[in-house]
Amino acid sequence: MHTLSTRTLHALAYERGEEYDPALAPTPALMEELDVGHRGGRPIEAPSTYELRRRRDRERRQELALVPEWFSIEDLLERPAGIHGEIV
Repeated sequence: MHTLSTRTLHALAYERGEEYDPALAPTPALMEELDVGHRGGRPIEAPSTYELRRRRDRERRQELALVPEWFSIEDLLERPAGIHGEIV
């Protein structure tokens, strides 16, 4: 762990509601909080918009894969009847 500046230590102590005096050693509670923060893992960041779009595209491709190959959108269209009911 790198050495923190007095400004950073003052800000951390202020967040905890403590007074920080650079001439004195930091309180054990402040050092424990720094140690716990140091041992923690990296923060998990939200996926980027590019990654979200890739996921949506992947899900859409998987949904489309469920449609049979023989099916066509033309099957859903109403066919106009010609003379004597024949399709023109």
